[in-house]
Order: sequence, then structure tokens, then C-alpha cells
Amino acid sequence: MMKKNGFTLAEVLITLAIIGVVATLTLPALMTNTQEQQARTALKKGINTLTEAAQMNSAIAGFDYGSFNETSTNNTESQSLYGLLANRTTIDYQLTGTTTNQAKAVNNGASNYVMFFRDGSAIAFKNDATTLVTNATVNKMQSDGLVYGISVIYDTNGAKGPNLLSNCAGNAGMLNNAAQNDTATDCTVKARRVIKDQFGVRLRGGFAVPNGAAARWAFDN
Repeated sequence: MMKKNGFTLAEVLITLAIIGVVATLTLPALMTNTQEQQARTALKKGINTLTEAAQMNSAIAGFDYGSFNETSTNNTESQSLYGLLANRTTIDYQLTGTTTNQAKAVNNGASNYVMFFRDGSAIAFKNDATTLVTNATVNKMQSDGLVYGISVIYDTNGAKGPNLLSNCAGNAGMLNNAAQNDTATDCTVKARRVIKDQFGVRLRGGFAVPNGAAARWAFDN
């Protein structure tokens, strides 16, 4: 009698079940790793863009992030953060404006001014005079020769979700609060590392730098 080669229905079903279990266990981790890598890459691009904008503006207009004297959010000719970014980056003016929703707690503020870039990213900052112009902490010279700088939130994908601040506290639901970004400093432990779409950034003279442990880890890795 001829012997038939092949799998029985039961064997096929068992194999498919095993494949399904493996996929269920591995796909979430793969997706998380992919999203984390995308956020890290976007942060590096954003910091480079913000640094280039300050240095270009310094060469052309004579001021950078360390020498604002206005807090305008509508005058592109003003010596302000708005004026600098409006002239040296590609802004989406239809989306740009004051918000009380996402990225709403830079320096524990109730609302921020948010500028959206054409690549889909955004930067949120407090636009009051005490933060950008006269604040002693902001303008205090540091040992590296630069002022402490202006704290902002950089959102790597703008209005898209999850709109959560990256942190090293293992808290995927952390509020968008730049101050909380510094409460946990060890991002080397993967279980504590939550890399999402928002990062703390400081604008210091002619440079943008990561602000907070999560942003520093993402930028350096």
C-alpha cells in the first residue's frame, strides 16, 4: 500500500496555535522597540534642527536662545522665541497657537504656546515674560559658559498620540509635566524606561540640549 506523506488536520491546528502564541508574546515587544527607536531618531533630528535654527539666527539677526527681549507670539520680526523659530524653521501656522490640552505643563504652566513644524513635530513653551526674558534661573550662567536656558517640551509627532512625556519612572501614564521628567534619573534599567513621543528640551544660547534623564538617554543611545 502507498504511504501518504503530509500533516493531519490536528497537527496543522497545533502548529498554527503555537505560531499564534509566539506572535502574541513577541509582537508587542517588537512594536514597542520600533516606536522607541522612531521617537529617539525624531528627538535627535529635532534637537539638531533647533540648534541649527539658533546658530543661523545668531549669524543673520544677531540673537539666539540666550538673548530674547520680547515674548511675542505673532510678530515674526520680534526678538523672541516665536520670531526666531518662525524665521529659521518651517512652521505650520494653521496649527500653531495656544493650547490647554496636550503638552500643557512646561514648568507646571496651565497652558503653553505650541508651534508645529511642517515635519509633524511640535515645540511647546510658556510664553510669559518671567519665563523667557527676566527669570533669574533661565538667565543664570552655568559653568560651561551658557545660560541655564528655556525649558520646553518637544513632541516628536505633534498632535498624534500618545502625547506622553518620556520618563525613567516606569510610568507610561505620566502627566505631561516637564518637572516630573527629572524625578527619576536612571534610564539604564529597561523596566523603568518609558520612551514616548514627548521629551524635555532646554534651549541654551545657540544650542538645544536634552532636558531630563529620559531625553538624555534617548539622545545618547
